[in-house]
Amino acid sequence: MGFLWEIVQSGFIYHQKKKADSIQDRVSYLEDQLHRTQDTIRELVKKIEEIHGLDVNGNGRIG
Repeated sequence: MGFLWEIVQSGFIYHQKKKADSIQDRVSYLEDQLHRTQDTIRELVKKIEEIHGLDVNGNGRIG
C-alpha cells in the first residue's frame, strides 16, 4: 500500500509543479505584454504632443 500511495503523491506533486510552471509562464507573458503596452502608450503620447504642441503627460516638455 505504501508504494501505491507514493505513486499517487508523486502524481499530485507533478501536477502541482506543472500547474505552477504554467502559471509562471503566463505571468511572464503578461509582464511582457504590459511592458509592450506601456511602451506603445509612451510613444503615442509623445506623438500626440509633437502633433498638437501640447504637454499631455505633464512632464514640462513637448515630445
